[in-house]
Amino acid sequence: MDRRDRPLLAILRLARPQRRKMALGLLLAIVTALSGLGLLVLSGWFIAASAVAGAAVATAAAFNFASPSAGIRGLAVLRTGSRYAERLVTHDATFRFLAGLRVWLFRAAIPLAPARLEEQRGGDLLNRMTADVDSLDAIYLRVIVPAVVAVLAVLLVGGVLLWLDPAAAGIVVALALLVGLALPWAMQRIGAPAGKAIALATARLRTRIVEGVQGLAELKVYQADGRHADAVLAENETLMVAQRHMAQLSGVSTALSGLAGHLAALAILALGVAGVAAGVLPGPAVALMMLGALALFDALVPLPLAFQNLGRTRAAARRLLDFAGLAPLVRDPEAPAPAPAGNTIVLSGVSYRYRPGDRPALQDIDLELPEGQRIAVIGPSGSGKSTLTALILRFRDADAGSITIGGVDLRRLPQAEIWRRIAYLSQRSQIFAGTIRDNLLIGDPDASDDRVAAAVEAAGLSGWVEALPRGLDTWVGEAGVQVSGGQARRIALARCILKDAPILVLDEPTEGLDAETEAQVIEALERLTAGRTTLVITHRPALLRLADTAVLMAEGRIAVQGVPAEVLDAASPNRAKRHAAV
Repeated sequence: MDRRDRPLLAILRLARPQRRKMALGLLLAIVTALSGLGLLVLSGWFIAASAVAGAAVATAAAFNFASPSAGIRGLAVLRTGSRYAERLVTHDATFRFLAGLRVWLFRAAIPLAPARLEEQRGGDLLNRMTADVDSLDAIYLRVIVPAVVAVLAVLLVGGVLLWLDPAAAGIVVALALLVGLALPWAMQRIGAPAGKAIALATARLRTRIVEGVQGLAELKVYQADGRHADAVLAENETLMVAQRHMAQLSGVSTALSGLAGHLAALAILALGVAGVAAGVLPGPAVALMMLGALALFDALVPLPLAFQNLGRTRAAARRLLDFAGLAPLVRDPEAPAPAPAGNTIVLSGVSYRYRPGDRPALQDIDLELPEGQRIAVIGPSGSGKSTLTALILRFRDADAGSITIGGVDLRRLPQAEIWRRIAYLSQRSQIFAGTIRDNLLIGDPDASDDRVAAAVEAAGLSGWVEALPRGLDTWVGEAGVQVSGGQARRIALARCILKDAPILVLDEPTEGLDAETEAQVIEALERLTAGRTTLVITHRPALLRLADTAVLMAEGRIAVQGVPAEVLDAASPNRAKRHAAV
């Protein structure tokens, strides 16, 4: 059976590292419940027995007040201590379980990057990593622990009642089965659609909000912010309808559970009065039985509520498993080839299309990047430049042809070996929430302070960094919001310098920069690319001065290849199309 058919069991298997803590938490929950049950029952019996004993001087003198009162104190202390320990252990185990789930989910995402992750909506992916994972705390805390405690409470109270009054035991156990089995089953069946709707509506709402915040400038410029707000409100209304339905079910289940408990107490009272009148049941036993029944139903109340929300938990688990089950587009070989000795990159007859039936993004590409040489690839948007980069980095595998490094096919090399040799400056280099130093050390976590300072100097950042009060320890904010576009690009460039890789892939390295900043970045790139195998993807003529050879692409083909000046001369749209058609 596919694990997605039983998502909760599949998720629970991931809790194995916490099984000892979870078992300890369950044991403490049992001790807490039983001590609370015993405290209530013993207190009720003690009060009733004391009243009966106090009716006459002789019985009052003979009655043992010390032992029950000591038992009450002991149970009170035990319940308090076990409750504290149970909350501490169960929540610690749950939080560790959820943390492990996030790590598992992130590890599942790594092989999917970047190709398969590009297919996911950012808000939906965020919802899986946060809200869906958080929903799974219910499996242990709200289902497993209360269910086990309830079963033991039914057995214990039912056994005591069976000893005292079999008829009362039959009524209480029957009502307990209704509350503990039938009602949770009914609530789960009725609440499953609403629970699933809450999980999906929460994901859609978060996606709408994230996309709205990220694209707020465009929405305002095109005066579409009102329409987007209406869409957010519509998603919110869908969520509120499902939540309202769940709240109504919660009220019904709580009322029915309370009603069953009071019916059990009334039944015990009626049977107890008859038993006392017949002389077969002592009066204090009636108080014991009634309070035991009420304590039992207190233990059963969480079950209908937990199972009512099980549909939402199951939907969240299935969404996580669906994501973790995505097949990566690129896999490491089972028997990797030895690491290549050289760094010459050769593309032979390479073709690629993103989906079957689409126009080829690349078609019959033959290109050689000799070791230590610099090649610039230019062309209009959609000509295949970025696809070429993705294939060389082995983010995707070519549909036809081969790509080699040092004579070894990329498909025979682990991705880690490929990436070890390549420093990549992307079109939109990611700046992470952290300090400037944190972002630089991504290039080489073990880099010394001297190497970091040299990289900062080579990237043209030293003057700016020295002017900052905290220098390299300055916080740059999420996505580098505290720095300008030019500074962010040079931080990414310094990261490439620190990696000190023999191959450089630069995708639009000066995109979005003003002329002065572009000139500074190009000057730094000239120093960085000297003597390295370099591929520069660009549509800006200024970057051609970096190249020994240039390639003009059009409609997924190489239209012209030669010295940069000749290729630039051939780069008008009409001439490029004419070359591609030849």
